Amino acid sequence: MLCLRLVRLALLQSRPPRALRKAAASAVQALLGSVFRNEAAEAKMALALQVVSSHHLGALDIEQALSATEVLVKHLLPHAASEAETLKRPNCPRLFLLDGCSLKLPLGPLSGRLRANSPGSKFLALLPPDRSGESEMMLLFHWGIDGFVTLHKKWKTELSRAALVVLRGGLWVPSEVLLAFVKQMKTLLDRQLLAGQSLTAREGQVLQLLFRHLTNKEIAHQLNICERTAKFHVSNVLRKFGIENRRNLLVDSLVKE
Repeated sequence: MLCLRLVRLALLQSRPPRALRKAAASAVQALLGSVFRNEAAEAKMALALQVVSSHHLGALDIEQALSATEVLVKHLLPHAASEAETLKRPNCPRLFLLDGCSLKLPLGPLSGRLRANSPGSKFLALLPPDRSGESEMMLLFHWGIDGFVTLHKKWKTELSRAALVVLRGGLWVPSEVLLAFVKQMKTLLDRQLLAGQSLTAREGQVLQLLFRHLTNKEIAHQLNICERTAKFHVSNVLRKFGIENRRNLLVDSLVKE
């Protein structure tokens, strides 16, 4: 079933751009949305929200934009000017709003370190126009970032909407990026899945999360299972691909794309 749905989504890419945007958005979200959604977080929007920006006035501008939406105000923590400041709150899962317009650190690895410090965290990136292409977003999506807003005339309005969606467990990612992600997974299945092997529905979910650099603990949190069960599923997925560790899964898929 997973392979058939991936094929169907991959075929959408042959359609004209306008038709692609209309048809892909609902199809891709239907496939990926439930996988990346934590139902408990969705029900209560329990995560705090913290802006990470090295530009003080920029951070205030972002916070002001978020404060225009009443429901977000109570989730806001004081902004952090550096990675070190965010790490002062270990084991405190948050929605981190990463200001890609001011932060000099690569956002992907930064999100990985912040997630390791506070498992269960989510990430929304504000990107400058010159670093918001499909390839840049695809790389960041692989690092586990859940949403992207490009700096444009109406970015403040979009930012609030994106934050609400991610807090509720959804994704704020262009359909073209999601389709590229699905195509990459389909390519991996076609080229590397051992003969006679197939993935269960749960293993398909685990594969998608492995593709986004999530650890066993983070996979367990996302799928609401224990870490031991997550490790069991990860081992089965790697075995069916004939590889020894998750690094090989990620490297092979990217090299062969």
